[in-house]
Amino acid sequence: MSLRWTALSASVQGASHENKGQGNQDAVRLKNPSGADDVLLLAIADGHGSARSFRSDRGSALAAECALRELLRFTRQLRPDAPLSRVRNQAKNRWPAALVTAWKNAVRADLTARPFSQMEFAAFPEPPPKVKPGEELPVTAYLAYGATLIAVAITPRYILYSQLGDGDILTVRADGVVSRPLPKRHEYMANQTVSLCSHNAPGEFQIQVDALRGPGPALVMLSTDGYANCFRQDDDFFKVGADFLSYLRAEGTAYVGGKLENWLRQSSHDGSGDDITVGLAARASALASPARPAHANLLSP
Repeated sequence: MSLRWTALSASVQGASHENKGQGNQDAVRLKNPSGADDVLLLAIADGHGSARSFRSDRGSALAAECALRELLRFTRQLRPDAPLSRVRNQAKNRWPAALVTAWKNAVRADLTARPFSQMEFAAFPEPPPKVKPGEELPVTAYLAYGATLIAVAITPRYILYSQLGDGDILTVRADGVVSRPLPKRHEYMANQTVSLCSHNAPGEFQIQVDALRGPGPALVMLSTDGYANCFRQDDDFFKVGADFLSYLRAEGTAYVGGKLENWLRQSSHDGSGDDITVGLAARASALASPARPAHANLLSP
């Protein structure tokens, strides 16, 4: 018997990025559970895409990959019967530092394999930084790979929510009520965000560990900020979570998985124009209702 959750995802290049010939700076990785005591892992990352962050597509991919690896390590190093107080303590004090260290090591390895070129630094006054054995990379090296990160681990006993920078996590109850497990930081609404290349990145993580007692959420949705920016207000965006649950109940995960990319592409075209990445984790026992969505908010920013 497997953990009764299923994850699916999609990531699309933003309409404005496509028009400018820019690639998708987002990344998503997931791991579905394979046994009763296994975990579901889901991570999305959003590369900055600025002039200084010219390798942020690589940075976001490395972030999502490191998140899955370090989250799996975190959940397996704790005893299955570890008190949730200890899980929360470790999640706040150990997991962020481990993730940032892993990402920086991955950036260093990527730079060793593909050193910065003179062309990449042609617009900047300083020469390209080089990897030197035993020395920390300069800030400009990490900034080139800069990315935000949102990651979730769902175990048989708890859900671990973690976020660094902008983007969104929504939870949807079986009755369709949508909420945020983590408070929205208002400074991110002004296009200012922390990320993995920030000076105190481990200390900037938002962490929440919720016990899976009772029914728990029916759906957990992770998305990069390009999705919420398609909607005029939070209430409109929240309806997306309820719509996803309704479509999953009415049509199933295969249907939603097959349509998700087109839905996101249309939202970017009609809305923010930004890259959009969405990861969904659905609880199988909550997908029994035959109700169909009353509106197509997924496609109507």
